[in-house]
Amino acid sequence: MADSGAETEFITPANLRSDVWNFFGFASLNGQIQSKKTVFCKICKAELTYHSTTSNLRAHLMTIHPGKLNELPQGDGNQPPLKQAKISAFLPPSSSRGLPAARQASITDKLTRFICKDMRPINISQGSGFKDFVHELEPRYTIPSRATITDRVVKLYDTTKDNIIQMISGQKVALTTDGWTSLATEAYVTVTADFINEEWELKDVLLKTIEAPKSHTAENVAKYIGSILDEYKVDRESVLSVTTDNAANYVNAVERHLQAVNVPCMAHTINLAVRKGLAVRAIETPVSRLKATALHFNKSTTDRYQLECKQKLLGVKPAKLINDCATRWNSTYDMVCRAAEQQAPVAAVIMEKKLCHLELSTSEWTLMEQVRAVLKPFKTATEALSTDRFPTASAVLPLKYVLLSHLKPSIGDSAAINDMKTKISTDLEKRYNHDKDAFMLLNTASYLDPHFHRLIHLDRDQQQEVRDKVKSELLVIAEDCGGYEEDEEGAAMAKGTQCTQEKTALSAMGDLFGNVYQDAESTDALGRPTVDIGNVLQQEMHIYESETPLPTDSDPLSWWKASGSSKYSHIAPLARRYLSIPGTSVRAERVFSTAGIIVNKKRSALDPENVDRLVFLANNL
Repeated sequence: MADSGAETEFITPANLRSDVWNFFGFASLNGQIQSKKTVFCKICKAELTYHSTTSNLRAHLMTIHPGKLNELPQGDGNQPPLKQAKISAFLPPSSSRGLPAARQASITDKLTRFICKDMRPINISQGSGFKDFVHELEPRYTIPSRATITDRVVKLYDTTKDNIIQMISGQKVALTTDGWTSLATEAYVTVTADFINEEWELKDVLLKTIEAPKSHTAENVAKYIGSILDEYKVDRESVLSVTTDNAANYVNAVERHLQAVNVPCMAHTINLAVRKGLAVRAIETPVSRLKATALHFNKSTTDRYQLECKQKLLGVKPAKLINDCATRWNSTYDMVCRAAEQQAPVAAVIMEKKLCHLELSTSEWTLMEQVRAVLKPFKTATEALSTDRFPTASAVLPLKYVLLSHLKPSIGDSAAINDMKTKISTDLEKRYNHDKDAFMLLNTASYLDPHFHRLIHLDRDQQQEVRDKVKSELLVIAEDCGGYEEDEEGAAMAKGTQCTQEKTALSAMGDLFGNVYQDAESTDALGRPTVDIGNVLQQEMHIYESETPLPTDSDPLSWWKASGSSKYSHIAPLARRYLSIPGTSVRAERVFSTAGIIVNKKRSALDPENVDRLVFLANNL
């Protein structure tokens, strides 16, 4: 022990807080600093020794004086920490070491989906601006390399593909197909599939966009389509139909080689018929002049500027003139409408610039107004058929019927308009011939759509033919399901309007006589009464046909889901099949619009396999 008069010196080891040292009075003896230091505790007067660390001092506090550490006053901000700082404290704040692995993987997954769904190049993640943006949102996230994201895209493709294979397994599917050529002059064939699930939701999925290096003969096209079906394990018997445009090679590939029903695209059919009507000489001349006018103002910067000035001066809404394109549906109608809206400012520029060859006479403008009125229903029909949210095949032949009615000659029509209507009608009439399988298939779809189930677009004989076909298919479905078991609803349909028996005073009389005076019913091997399934189906179809047609702006699938599927338990499964058939090849057309964005000038060297993956994910995610 040191002399009582000796001054006590307090020593603070580097790894022990000074407030701990001072509070408990660990003082050195005689104030001497030796290699083997000896201190004593002011609380219990115990002598302790330490060498280079103070682990024994801390252990003494925690074992002999528990709870004393919590009584210590908090030191100021200048006090050293209890533990040595980790190396991560000296790393930049953008490090991802503090980001959990699950969070890092989740963000990477969302980044991969963003690139695929929004059709962005994979190297967008390597741009400095994108990195700054992500760093602002989550400084700890480490942006993966291009190779990592590419690997994620492949895995996402495989997972999504497996899900689609499982989704369409056992389903009756309707296909659409078309061909396309990229900027790199690489040819592709795409196939999409449509079906209605058990929730009465219309689903359309892209199966594959396959490279087609060989010549596009009907045989080769059929091989491409067949290989896609084999890859997705789709039986040929599961294919209800294949919707294509009117290209002969695709029509022959479907009908001759795949032995499937080909449904001509109604939008292409309308466009072809309208082109025939616009070929009338009296109409073709002013239409050509409107095309030349649109081309001139879209190419001449000075005249376009003059047109904008005239639009502002005359109070006309500024708009660019639309040019006609033979392969773009309704483009002629849109061109005529825009030209009529901009007639005054365009005429002013033409007069000022002395562009007499672009000027239309008053009689020609009157004719264009009549052409506009004739084409308007075709515009509406094309837009109605271009949706992929509601059934469209069921509306094809009813729309044809309505369009032909619209094309009947009217009093006051000029000779040119009458000629135009005649040519369009003649072309439409020869489409969807009665001897084609597509004719009966489309009428069956119309029958199963509560909008058109009365089939007023057909004569009586054709209506009965469709009903007979539906009944025969219902019988086949019933047999495939293993026969028919009578339920309450089926018994009521078979025997008429039977009511649930109630116990009355006459019940004893019924027990006495039993079935002696009732017609004998046939029984099965177990003695159970059987029901004539044909009569049951006939009654169900009769009740369905008496339903009030749905309004044209209502969804038939919602009607089937809400009431039809339970009320018409036999017809509903057939409706799920036929209402999934698309009446146009719009779905395949949209796939190539997506592909055109992905395979742009900067990405024209994409490998065909990667093109398929990116187009697939952009359409199916």
